Amino acid sequence: LYRGNMAYRLKSIQYKNEEYHILLQNENGPCPLLAAGNVLILKKSITLPSNCVKAGVVTIEQLTNILAEKILYSNHDSEGRDFHINEVLKIFPNLQFGMDVNPKFTAGPTGVEYTMELNAFDLLRIELVHGWLLEPDAQEFEWVGDNTYNQLVNLVIEGNDASAKLNKKSDEADNLKIDELSNQATRGTVIRNFLDRSAHQLTQHGLFVLHEYVKEGNMVVFFRNNHYNTLTKHNENLYLLVTDFGYADVRDVVWEKLDVIDGDTEYVTGAFKVPPAIKYHASAAATGEQLVANNAQSQADYHLALQLSREAGNPPAASAPKTKGAAAQSDFERAKQASLLEFQREQQGAPSTGTTSNLPTIAAGIPTAIGSQEERDMMLALELQRQEEQQQGRIRQRQVASRAQRRPAAKADNCVIS
Repeated sequence: LYRGNMAYRLKSIQYKNEEYHILLQNENGPCPLLAAGNVLILKKSITLPSNCVKAGVVTIEQLTNILAEKILYSNHDSEGRDFHINEVLKIFPNLQFGMDVNPKFTAGPTGVEYTMELNAFDLLRIELVHGWLLEPDAQEFEWVGDNTYNQLVNLVIEGNDASAKLNKKSDEADNLKIDELSNQATRGTVIRNFLDRSAHQLTQHGLFVLHEYVKEGNMVVFFRNNHYNTLTKHNENLYLLVTDFGYADVRDVVWEKLDVIDGDTEYVTGAFKVPPAIKYHASAAATGEQLVANNAQSQADYHLALQLSREAGNPPAASAPKTKGAAAQSDFERAKQASLLEFQREQQGAPSTGTTSNLPTIAAGIPTAIGSQEERDMMLALELQRQEEQQQGRIRQRQVASRAQRRPAAKADNCVIS
């Protein structure tokens, strides 16, 4: 159930004048396991092992074991404890990949269909909220009712089928049948328009309700577009914890303000302040598509490095520093190319030619006293990863600075919903 190489990198942040180590996204993105772990970390409900903090990484298996222990400790006297806990522990590993959430649109921010996966949040004492809500005075309110998303999709399909049948009806058709099909077609159209109009899965009404529901300083998990984020409230503003892998080395970016539904955002520090460097400096920024592509490549490189390191049996030796004339091609790229070449030779049965001796000095900072080969592999992979991230971090800072410069100079502290 666990992928051997799956892990979360840790990022050190300052929050409430204390240091915390939060989990960053891996290739599965902002999954429920990540969000739940960060909620408990920031609430001081769980503590990561010191060796994980020192290495800057925690494996999926380590995290699930920590959360399982939390469930056992918090529910030792609950009725029906054994059944619920055993069922949750069975599905725990799958939470690293995602979770099916079937929201309701008129039942408030916690209105979702119950599933066994959601029971894990209950046992961890974590609330799951969403903002995909319909205004009570909306014309679609009666049509939508207490239905879930899946039920609305079925009603849209029924409406499409009814429309097709109406187009084929003859003049002699039963009037009652025609009226029924017409109602189904109308209902399907109205519901489809609502789903299309709220494709962001966050409405202005939903954002307003979230502001009213989430209490100051509380930590919850926020669901939107199949993503799960840690959400809190500070000075009457909602903030999402930034776990994007691209911000791993950008210490001043910790929270993302949630005050609009269209994706435009503002990043702040762990103290919920706009960093001076971001506030006063700006330059060209990479596009969102480029950042997504960079993150995907970085994750692929990370797992490739782990695989090649294990096959080689030992971390590659460090070489002499490269000269400025070779700066056009990064050390990280040369390491990947050399590793790929070595890997191809091994697969073809050809003798090794010592390609790894040409690798850059990526192993220079890895302590030789690290116990297991797996830990050494992990540290080596992270060193490869960090070199790439340093460049990405600079790009992220420019991106945030560019956004900040485009904002009005004077901005109210509180969210205003029109």
